[in-house]
Order: sequence, then C-alpha cells, then structure tokens
Amino acid sequence: MSYFLSYCKAHCTAVLAQYQSLRSEGFLCDILLKVKENEFPAHKSLLAYFKSLLAVIQSPDLPMVKESRLLNLVLLWLKQDKSRLDHASSLLEHIRYGLIPVEELRKTYTQSEVSLSAGIKCLIIKAINYHTSVFKQPVLQDKSTALRNQKTRIILLGGGTASEGLVTDVVAFDVYNHKWRTLTQLQDRVQNHSVCVVGNFLYVLGGEIESGSLGDAKTEKILLVTNKVHRYDPRFNTWTQITGMLEKRCQFSCCVLGKNIFAIGGRGEDGSLHSSVEVYDISRDRWTKARELPCKIHGHASAVCKNTIYISGGKYSAPASTSNDVYSLSSLEGHWMKRAPMSIARFGHQMATIRESIFTFLGLYEPFSEIERYDPDQNQWTRLRPLVYDRFSYGLAVVEETALLIGGKKWQNSLEVSTQDVVGYDIDNDGWEEICKAPLPWCGLQCAVLQLSETADEQDSDSQHKKLPNC
Repeated sequence: MSYFLSYCKAHCTAVLAQYQSLRSEGFLCDILLKVKENEFPAHKSLLAYFKSLLAVIQSPDLPMVKESRLLNLVLLWLKQDKSRLDHASSLLEHIRYGLIPVEELRKTYTQSEVSLSAGIKCLIIKAINYHTSVFKQPVLQDKSTALRNQKTRIILLGGGTASEGLVTDVVAFDVYNHKWRTLTQLQDRVQNHSVCVVGNFLYVLGGEIESGSLGDAKTEKILLVTNKVHRYDPRFNTWTQITGMLEKRCQFSCCVLGKNIFAIGGRGEDGSLHSSVEVYDISRDRWTKARELPCKIHGHASAVCKNTIYISGGKYSAPASTSNDVYSLSSLEGHWMKRAPMSIARFGHQMATIRESIFTFLGLYEPFSEIERYDPDQNQWTRLRPLVYDRFSYGLAVVEETALLIGGKKWQNSLEVSTQDVVGYDIDNDGWEEICKAPLPWCGLQCAVLQLSETADEQDSDSQHKKLPNC
C-alpha cells in the first residue's frame, strides 16, 4: 500500500482505525521512534510512511514538483493525526522555504493547525526576508534557495536571424541531449549586449534595443543604445528590472568579481566610445564609477581568472585598426596594468577561463580562425589549433571545461552567411568537434550557463520540436 494513501482524507480515519484494531489483536507491534534525542511511540507501518515522506523531502533530485506542494503535502500528513505532530520539525526543517512564494510562507507562519517550533519559524522568517530583499537575492543563496533536481543548461538570448531580425525568446539548450526549448521572453529586442550570472541569476546589461512596441510590425524600428539592466530568476521564471548603468553602453564587456558586476568600456548612444568602467554593488543595488581604462575602447572581450579581470583586443576608435592589447585589473582600488599582447589583433571576439587559463576565440574578419591561450602566471600567450572555418557574432559558453561556440556567421563566397553549427573545443586534445545544429541560424546572441530544475525545464516530446526562436 502506498504511503500516499494516508494523505487522503477519505481513507485516513478508516485506515488508522484498522491499524489500531490490528494492534489490539496483536498483529502489529508498537516501536519507539527516536528523532534528535526525542522518543515517540509509533506503528511499524506508520514509521515506514514517515521514513518515505522524510526521504522525499530530503531528496535534492525531485523532478516536476514545486516546493509549495511539498510543504502542503507535509502539512496535510501532519494534520491527519495528532500523534504525527511530534514529527513536525523533523519534516519541516527540510523544506526549501526560499523556493516558496512569500504569500504562502505568511499563511504557513500564521496557521494554527500545525504548531511550529521556534526553529521552523526562524526558517520561514529568513525566507520572507529573502523575498523582500529583492536586489540582494543573488548573494543570499544557500540550500533553502537552491532548486531541486538541477540540470545544467546553456541560455541563449539576444541577437537574431537574417530573415526575421532580432528575437525575443530566451532559449535553454540541453547540451547533453541536444534539446532546445523556449524558457522565457526578453523584455526588449536587443543586440551588442552583455550577460553575466551571479548566484544562478541571469543579468542582461545594455546593448542596442529596438524602439517601439514589441509585436508592432508597422512601426519603423530604430536601434537605441541603452543602460537598462534586467535580472532573470529561474526559481520563479520572473524578470526584475534593476537600477540601470550610469552610462548607456553597447559593444562593451561585463564580468563578475566577488559580489560586484563590472561594465567596461563600449560605445555610447551618439557613437562616442567609453573609457569608463562602472561597478554594480548587488547588495546595495547601486552603480558607482571605478578605475577608468587607459583608453576609450569598444568591441573588446573580458574574462576573470584568479580574481583578476582581463580585457583584450577591441578598437580604440571607430575607423581604427583592431588592437591586440591586453590589460588587467585585480581590485576596485587598483590600476589597469598592461600585459603581454595577443599574437592576433581581435575585435568582437570572446574570452573564457578554463582551468586557470584564459582562452580567446574568434572575432570579426579573422582569416585564419586561430585561438590562443594565456597563462597569467607566465604572462604568455600560446597559439592553439584553429577552427576549421572562420566564425564571428556567435555565442560562447563553457560547460565541464568544454568551450562551445553556438551559431554566428562565417564567410562564404565573399558573403556573410549565418550558421546553425554548435562546435566544442576540447582543451585536453586541442581539438574541435561538431556537437549539433541550433534550431535556427542565430547570430549576435550572448550565452550564459544556468542551473534549471525539471519543473521548468522538462517538456514533452512534441514541444521539443517547436519552432525556435520567436521573432
């Protein structure tokens, strides 16, 4: 008999009465249940139900179950028999209250049918405070806010296709099973933006956004450089607009150092270039100016390695030649230091840190498709095996020490041609491998890696093949 039977009001009284009848006739033996130095009498069969329920709510791998339903399940089980109330704390302490909407938390706190211990009340109050501290949430993460059944997904957003223009869909890519699905919608159609992840929250910063209303095909679209910043929470599938950057930026870079987000250089709304750097304090929801770059630059790339920010390449002025310069910044109070230059000048390229080394990947108009690795300790660059063909305007993500290049454009018969290829770079073998095809030829996108639960991530087989993305 399933332990779920005892949660059903229609069966509960009758089932327990039968157990009591069997016990009085000597067919069932009472046992003593010991939980954290406390002893409780129980039937062996009911102990099995308790252990089953405890195993469920302790599991980090529950698929397709919302945390609020787990809470309701526990409360319902406890309410069915007063003797079960002795087990309340040992069950309720395993609920992840940070994953439950604040309205339900308040109802649970004020209900009177199940008496809550001081410890459980503290957990609920902590979760309520977490929900009300909206901007601090990424730096307040612990087990109570971690999704169960986490799966690594590459998130693709921004950019678009040659035929349809900029896209609004945010797509989750399961690199292990080669499946794609729409996760959410961007607030604006955007390109030349930046993204970063803090505490499993996705930040989308700046870029060029289309003016006019989404879905209004008749309105002429004009691209405007923005300072907007939006944050996506995969726990509740919601977006929050946070305080915008001090300056409007596109073709800039962003990275995370400690609990701060850095926005570096870029191009402004009137085409002027920035040497400015600004820092977002997550705990205070505030941007402040940081140490400026030695020069105005855009189209560069950045990465963090060993608690130091590195930027490379870009252009110092719009018509200028591409740079191979590299600079580093190790603290808010420090200065930008010039490092060994790349062997190849790059613009519109990407950087990634893997095993405490920095890899630079292809940029615009690079005829030899070569990549390089930088050793921060030796201040030295090493050329690696090139990609079999050129690539630019692609998305880059790193999963399990493999760098994946998704979509983008390549040159073919002197024309820019969009590609659907997803290729991976194996740093151990210094080699490239074709992984799969993206659902559409997507370029100008940015990628990030998030942990999603199956509650929001699993789809039936039909929806896996729907058209992506929505333009």
